[in-house]
Amino acid sequence: MPHQDTEHLRINIQSMKAIFDRLIPCETSSLVRHGNASLDPGWLAAVAILCMGWTAKGTLGERVKTAYTVAGELFQVSTTVTRQGLMKALANYGQPLVDLVIQHLSSKLGQWKGYRTTAGKVTLAVDATKFSAPRSAANQREFAPGIHHRRSAKYRKKADESKALTVQLLTTVLWHLGSGLPFRWCIQGAAGSERIAAREMLESLPENVRLVGDAQYTGAPLWSAIMESGHSFLFRVGSNVTLLKSLGQLKIRDGFVYYWPDSMQRRDQSPLVLRLFQIHNGRNKIYLVSNELEMTDACACKLYRQRWGIEVFFRSVKQSCERSKLCCQTPVNVITELNWTLIGIWVALFSGKDVLHEQGTNLKKLSPIKVIRVFSQAVTIIACHAQQWAPLTDLLSQSVLAVEKRPNNRKASRGHPCKKRKRQCGKPTIIQATTDQKKLAKIYLE
Repeated sequence: MPHQDTEHLRINIQSMKAIFDRLIPCETSSLVRHGNASLDPGWLAAVAILCMGWTAKGTLGERVKTAYTVAGELFQVSTTVTRQGLMKALANYGQPLVDLVIQHLSSKLGQWKGYRTTAGKVTLAVDATKFSAPRSAANQREFAPGIHHRRSAKYRKKADESKALTVQLLTTVLWHLGSGLPFRWCIQGAAGSERIAAREMLESLPENVRLVGDAQYTGAPLWSAIMESGHSFLFRVGSNVTLLKSLGQLKIRDGFVYYWPDSMQRRDQSPLVLRLFQIHNGRNKIYLVSNELEMTDACACKLYRQRWGIEVFFRSVKQSCERSKLCCQTPVNVITELNWTLIGIWVALFSGKDVLHEQGTNLKKLSPIKVIRVFSQAVTIIACHAQQWAPLTDLLSQSVLAVEKRPNNRKASRGHPCKKRKRQCGKPTIIQATTDQKKLAKIYLE
C-alpha cells in the first residue's frame, strides 16, 4: 500500500543516514579548506561514496547527480555539485580526507569480538590488481609504462607497443582476514612495484601484524623490513628464491632453512632463519616460508587458503560493481575516483557485516554481490522519489546525440594488447651452504 511504501522509504533514509553518521568521522569538519572552497568535507565524502561506490549505472556525471540528490534527502540540504566540481573539491581536500576516513573505518574492525585476530595475530593478506583508465594524454604520461621510451624502444609486435601504452593503475591492497574487509591500499602506475608498495604501508600498521601473500612478495628488502618492523609474514616461494640448508644448527629435516642471498652477505647482514612448509592444493605442491618458527603446518595451510578471500574482494569490485575501468581523464581525478570507489564498497560491506554480527550470524556468510545490489537499489529508489520528472515526451525530445568536437589525436591507439602469459611458480632452490658461508655464519648464528 502507498503509506507502507512511504514508511519503508523513510526508514531506509534514516538507516542510510545512520551509516554515514557512524562511518564518516566528525573530524572531517576540521580539515583545512583551500581557496574559496565552500563544500563541507563530510557531505563531500557521502556524495563520493554514493556516486563511486553505490551507484552502478550511468555516466559519471549522471551518477554525481543521483548522489547529490540522495544526499539532499539524507541530510536535508539543497546543495548541488557538478561532476567537475565534485572531483575538484575532493582533489583539493586530497589524501588527508581519504586517510582520515580509512583510519576511522580500520578502527571499527576491532569491535567485532572474535574477528580481529586470526591464529593469535592481526593477519592481513596482501595482493595487487590493476584498474584500467582512459587513454588520455595526461593519463598515459603518468601511468603508462612505455610512454617515456616510446621512440627508443623496439617492440617485436604491435601488440607489445600497445600494451606498453595501456593506462592501468596498480593497486596493492592489505585485506583483513578476520573481517573480510580491506585495511589499507597503495595506488601506483602500471610499472609500479607490489613489494615496494607493501613495504611503504608497514608504517601505517598496528603492532604485531602477520602478512600473508603469494610468490610476488619475496626478497631481502621486503622480508627484512617486515621483521625490523616487529611484524611477521607467511609468503609463497618458488624457483625465484634460493634457500640454504645446513648453514647453522637448525636443520631442514626439522623444517628450517636460511635465506642469505649475496646482496645480504655483501652488506654484512645476518641470514634470515625461516620455517619451510610444503602443502598440497590438490594439483601440486606449494612451498611457504615464515619467520614464525613455531608455526605449525596446519596453521600455515589454513592461513594461506584464507588468503583467497582477497581475490574474491577484487572480483566484487571489478565485476560485481563494474569498476574494472575508471572514467576520469586526468591522473589526479583517476586516483580520487579509485580511492572513493574502494571506500564506498568498504562502507557497504562493513554495514552488511555489522547487521549479520548483530544477528549472531557468521560474517563469512555475507554475499558481497547481494550487499552491493541492495545499496544500489536503495540509492535508485531514494533518487527516483526525490527527483522531479518531466513529461515523457519532453524527455524523448532531448534524447539526441551530443555534439562532440575532439581533435583527431585525442586518444591513443585502440589496439588491445595480448594478455600476459604467466609461468608456473615451481619450487624453491635449496642448496648446500659452502664452507666459507658456514664460517661467516658462525659470527651471526652462534
